[in-house]
Amino acid sequence: MKKVKGIVVLMLMVLALCGNTMTVSAVNYRESGSGSNGDGDEGGDSSSDEPYDQYVSDAWKDQIRGELNRYYSDLKILYRLTDEKLKRMDRIYNSAMSYMKNAGLTMSELTSYEAEIEGYLLEIAKENTSGTEKFLMLSNEVPILDAQYGEQTFVVLSLINLGKTDITDVVITPTVSNDKTKWPFNIGQAYDAQTIQLLQAADNTVDAYNKRMDVGWLFNVRNDVLTGCYPLPFHATYYQNGALVETDITTYINIKGSDPKKKLIKDEDDEDKKAANPRIIVTGYSTDPGEVYAGATFNLTVSVKNTSKQTAVENVLFNMEATVEGKDADATYAAFLPTSGSSSVYKDRIAPGETYNMSIEMEAKADLSQKPYVLTVNMKYDTEDQVNLTDVAHVSVPIKQEAKLDTGTAEIMPESIAVGEQSNVMFSIFNTGKTTLFNVKVNYEGETVDSGVTYLGNIAPGNTGNVDSMLTGIAPDTGSGTVKAVITYEDEAGNESRYEKDLNLSVYEMTFDEGMMDDFPMEPIEEEPPQKKLPLVAVIGIAVAVIVVIAVVVAVISKKRKAKKHKEDMDLLDGDDV
Repeated sequence: MKKVKGIVVLMLMVLALCGNTMTVSAVNYRESGSGSNGDGDEGGDSSSDEPYDQYVSDAWKDQIRGELNRYYSDLKILYRLTDEKLKRMDRIYNSAMSYMKNAGLTMSELTSYEAEIEGYLLEIAKENTSGTEKFLMLSNEVPILDAQYGEQTFVVLSLINLGKTDITDVVITPTVSNDKTKWPFNIGQAYDAQTIQLLQAADNTVDAYNKRMDVGWLFNVRNDVLTGCYPLPFHATYYQNGALVETDITTYINIKGSDPKKKLIKDEDDEDKKAANPRIIVTGYSTDPGEVYAGATFNLTVSVKNTSKQTAVENVLFNMEATVEGKDADATYAAFLPTSGSSSVYKDRIAPGETYNMSIEMEAKADLSQKPYVLTVNMKYDTEDQVNLTDVAHVSVPIKQEAKLDTGTAEIMPESIAVGEQSNVMFSIFNTGKTTLFNVKVNYEGETVDSGVTYLGNIAPGNTGNVDSMLTGIAPDTGSGTVKAVITYEDEAGNESRYEKDLNLSVYEMTFDEGMMDDFPMEPIEEEPPQKKLPLVAVIGIAVAVIVVIAVVVAVISKKRKAKKHKEDMDLLDGDDV
């Protein structure tokens, strides 16, 4: 059995690597999370129903095969697979499905084999990818809408996140066009930029659908639109892992259009209607400087166009309204404020088909978070026949936050080392800004020490990174006694910045004074000649001599004590006579 399984796995690997020299590793995990949980359990305790050391039933085989099918379907959605990749992956998938259906396998063998196949499929799917796969997309549960000319329709985008991290600050804007074959709706109405604060990551497509977020727009279908299926493009921006991502999303709508024969009859009336109802649309915008930072002043230029081919608009008043920030109703504020104090721009006349570039200087609030902010452009104008016509448009202005950091007091132990010795340097790095510091690392510049690089990774706003480095002295300093710590970090676009910090660390050369060595001369140690054993008679004689000496010493001490006592007695008698 195991031998047959090994041969099949080997054949699958050969098929996967056909025409490619890349080595495929047996990856025993599921990146999408749609596979089994390692126990073959999809809704119950498989260990009680199908022991791991017994062959599984056909029902359990079908369940595991179904999990592999869902996993393969998720890969097709998540990655842009070429035809060559699909052919290789189909061979592996079809062979694996056949093998799991017909082979006699235990539960542990079946789940392990499924994990190996998923690993092979994932490796092929990720070959030569840029790492910027499309994670924000439409749910396939949304049906194509039907609408009729001259009526209103509500278009809904049901968005899911197929990435492994959450998506935040999503801004979605319809991509309008004057060409009715590309945009079947009237463009004179307000097209709000819809926002989603958070779109959670999911384990698989089923989980993603449960976490979907819906946004919608109410559109008026044009009277002159023709019958057909129209693509509806939308532009989306969002943040993922602190990086700004832009993508396009397309849905479709079936429209029952007007009769082309009736259209020929009504062309003249339609032209009169267009002439009587000119529209102003926003065709684009720009900022100077190109990147707007919180707290900075910038010049906003919005390009607007009179879409009418015959009628001019007059007394045009543009009013800018920025997104209102703040959670407390009593402490709300506009994200952007005009430096002149007025958010209005006046234009006396815009000719038919003319584009006007409207400019206004604004200041972004200093405490704005790093994300896009919607700016509403309210337009009010007159024509020869009508007054107080209005239009509304929206633009999205991305705001960036400058990276800010500070450091704590460095602990250096010891602060003076000899060449070849080491010193431990520790200090903290504080992210005092409102944007993440990416790829933070510390190295030390100087000719006196060698340290390597201390890598801290990413530091979120308000968080702290702790540096703990060992510095080795390699050369004595010239008296400055300082070493420069260089902190480098990147922003979400990969631009690197540096921060320098001086440390008090001196390095000296270890020396020895020859005079000190002369004070302690080293004398040669002479070896003692081996002692000869004394004869027994000599030993006895020495013992007798020692005893005699002890006796003499005792006698002398006794005599001195008696003399001292006699003297004390005489002194006492002399005292009595007095």
